[in-house]
Amino acid sequence: MRMAGLASGLQVDDMVKELMKARRTTYDNMVKKRTQLEWKQEDYRSMSTKIADFRYNKLTSFNLSSAISAKTSEVGGDTNALTLNATSSTAAGTLNVQVNQVATASNSVYTFNTTERAQSLEDLGFELSAPGADTVDVRINGKNITVSKDAKLSDLAQAINANSSNVKATALYDANTGRLSISASQTGIGQLSLQDDVFTGRVPTSSQEGVNAEITVNGLTYEQAGNRFNINGVDFTVKAASQSGSTTTLNVVKDTTKIIDTIKSFITEYNSLIGSINTELSEEKYRTFKPLTDDEKKEMSDKEVDLWESKARSGSLKNDSILSGMVSDLRIAATSLISGIADQDGNRLSIGITTGSYSDKGKLILDETKLRTALETDADSVISLFTAKGTDTSPGSSTSGVFAKMTATTTKTLSGLREKAGTSLISSDINSAFAENSLINSQLRTMKEQESRMTARLTAIENQYYKQFSAMETAINKFNSQSSALTSFSN
Repeated sequence: MRMAGLASGLQVDDMVKELMKARRTTYDNMVKKRTQLEWKQEDYRSMSTKIADFRYNKLTSFNLSSAISAKTSEVGGDTNALTLNATSSTAAGTLNVQVNQVATASNSVYTFNTTERAQSLEDLGFELSAPGADTVDVRINGKNITVSKDAKLSDLAQAINANSSNVKATALYDANTGRLSISASQTGIGQLSLQDDVFTGRVPTSSQEGVNAEITVNGLTYEQAGNRFNINGVDFTVKAASQSGSTTTLNVVKDTTKIIDTIKSFITEYNSLIGSINTELSEEKYRTFKPLTDDEKKEMSDKEVDLWESKARSGSLKNDSILSGMVSDLRIAATSLISGIADQDGNRLSIGITTGSYSDKGKLILDETKLRTALETDADSVISLFTAKGTDTSPGSSTSGVFAKMTATTTKTLSGLREKAGTSLISSDINSAFAENSLINSQLRTMKEQESRMTARLTAIENQYYKQFSAMETAINKFNSQSSALTSFSN
């Protein structure tokens, strides 16, 4: 604890503080400069999170087939014969379907007499796994099931069911009638093969060879082992043969309302992003307002501090080259929407998207009526403006859609911000951590090192002042002692 000069009567702490004030100005300016850079980094992160959200959340969801290529479907006719479900890849149009044959599974039933029902599998003639082995191998569909040689027919049925996923078959045994039923797990031709002499040397009580499913779609016939088909993006599930002369129909049309809603949402999100960035690019910079030191804040009210720092932070990204470059590229990418599509006569047909006035700074404006007309005229061409995938995704590409071009542009911007400010490449979290290897973080480390050296230097100077005042106090004390002695001597 330092004290005031007792001998001199001087307020040493106040005097040292006053002497240090001028020297601390340089340090305070260093801290203010660093604070401005930290604010700029935080503002970059604020923009980065908005761009990442637009890139990874908004554009991705808009580009889904269920959003931008939405369709509605209606099934009619013989709905007992099959079910039809359109998927996101289903082309618009009408399908007429007839079910010619339902796929069934192969099945064989063998009857064993009373004596055989009591016999072991070995006694029935199943081959031992190896000479002298305690097990027999039963071969179904090319796969072996190993069972105890002393097992009975009921045990065999259980073993087949326990291994059904391997042998692709199931079994049912009725001990009262001695009937063993073996069925293929899969429908279609040639799905059941019983290869043991016990089966091949015995005439089955009944046998049914599986058949394939067969359907006719718009005059083309399709056949396969199972009852589920996927043809041109449509899922078919066969249930029964069609009634004579009847068909099942599927009518698929573009869901114009949902597509319009998707495009409207895209424009809203695009305009929001452009608006946020343009605000930062054009924000006024008040050069006379610098960050406040703790001492300066003590002299102001909280409201005054907030107002001051609001101006001090303003304009940190004014005319920023990375952000202004992105805005320019996004506007170029959007020009294909404004030029519209070609109609049957080769003329350009507006899809109802334009840019506003100069003051709107690139925001898009939608005329929903024109968009609906364009979708009803040529929905595929309108959708292609958004979703086309080409190798060239530059802003001015004529082969890629708007979504692909804007995805490439925003990805490039996020990379540039990462390199400069250390912001995340993908995160839309405003509190995401900064990467260490960035230009701004390198500058901040240098500034903190300079501040640390300056702090050490100021501490040394301050200590030197106190030493000087201490030496002065010592000299005054010595003088006072001598003066007192002389006074006593003269008396």
